[in-house]
Amino acid sequence: MALTIFIIYFGGLLIAGPLSAKLMKKKDSSDYILAGRSVPTWLVTGGIVATLINSATLLGYGGSGYSLGITAYFSAMGFVAILIWVGYYFIPKLRRANIVTIPELFSRMFGWQHKVVSVLLVMARDMGVTAGAAIGMAVVLGAVFDISIDLALLITVFVTLFFTVTGGMWAVMITDTIQSVILLVGTTIMIPLAIAHVGGWEALVNAIPETHSDMWFAGGPQIIGWVLLGALTTLAYQTLIQRGLSAESDKAAKDGFVYAGIITIIWYMVPFFIGTIAVVIFPDIAPDDAFLSLTQLFGAVGSLLFAVIIVSSCISTLSSTVLTTSSNIANDIYKQWINRNASEKNVVLVSRISVVVVAITGALIARSLPYILELLLTGGRIMASSLSPVLLAIVFWKRARRAYYSTITAMLLGAATTITMVILGNQLGTEDGGVVFVWTVDPVLVGIPVTVLTLVIGTYIETRGWKDPDQSAAAE
Repeated sequence: MALTIFIIYFGGLLIAGPLSAKLMKKKDSSDYILAGRSVPTWLVTGGIVATLINSATLLGYGGSGYSLGITAYFSAMGFVAILIWVGYYFIPKLRRANIVTIPELFSRMFGWQHKVVSVLLVMARDMGVTAGAAIGMAVVLGAVFDISIDLALLITVFVTLFFTVTGGMWAVMITDTIQSVILLVGTTIMIPLAIAHVGGWEALVNAIPETHSDMWFAGGPQIIGWVLLGALTTLAYQTLIQRGLSAESDKAAKDGFVYAGIITIIWYMVPFFIGTIAVVIFPDIAPDDAFLSLTQLFGAVGSLLFAVIIVSSCISTLSSTVLTTSSNIANDIYKQWINRNASEKNVVLVSRISVVVVAITGALIARSLPYILELLLTGGRIMASSLSPVLLAIVFWKRARRAYYSTITAMLLGAATTITMVILGNQLGTEDGGVVFVWTVDPVLVGIPVTVLTLVIGTYIETRGWKDPDQSAAAE
């Protein structure tokens, strides 16, 4: 039965690629990477939801709930709380710039040096997510079919590559939307089923450890660090940004982010609550086994269906981040540095080749460092502490757009500081199974101030004497 269900599911994904390719009208790089900027609201919403619900969300955040309880919700809250603001105020400005990738914006304003730094920082985040989702899917496939992790990773890469290479953003958006519905419904249903198994709500509440019901258990500094990390990661999360850039209009982009924000703010309590329930039922398992262990309560068929849900979350995330990273390679490296006169056909070809390279690289990273959630958070910390504050500044602060040296210095110092803190920082606790680290001082709480102070002080020094033309005209 397991093989039949997965064949049907994967078969649908494999068909989606070629079918989605027919929606590509211009057949150029913009059509391949941004679906011709013609995606309707409902697909934008589904794409964002599926991007934010992945193997790290289900396995990693479920493990966080198992280890820490509901306080772990703060590790995700920043991601979803800022979505509505991003849709209303951030995405429209980026859409007017008519960019395909975030590094393209830096290149236009400052030149190739800024593009190099921004490409590295964006890819650090996306490769971490790619690796995390790959290992998450491989773990599930290995458990269901009793196969080696290497074979499971090979299957993961093949399925992801086939429909992403053939269909581009259209394939990703359509399959993401379908899978987001499966994820939302399937995981939410798990909660009342598990509560009934325990003996009802009152029995569950009485059995939950006191620490797991304490919203502030992780401590103020870590909670602040988690929220800042999530919010700033979302701002420069190119996979999400490209959802908005792909929309058919500003309104479609805004509505998509608003709807996705509302859905995810509510839903994101689910994996942490599932982990907390698992503590009551399975008190002696590894944290990252919490979600899969809970699925066993519903019999062989139920457990298999939930395995499909997790696989769908992995596929949606993998396809998104692989396509995003390939767009950096094709547009920001190949088209800008290697072959400035490249035809659109060649750019699309390079994008497709890059998809293959990125997927394989992500699988190799996952095989070497199989830590589901930490792969995602480490790259996110580096990007959130360095790239995001500068990106926010150049979009909303005119003076920063004239600060060539201060902007690039701020990104470099912020990234270096955060990496140093990740390596040398003191962890109050490291959860088994690579679920989540709790820090004495979260690295972002050191990296962000370094970036912001360098940017602000440096910008005022570098642009002293500069006057805003708009303000000068208004004064006259």
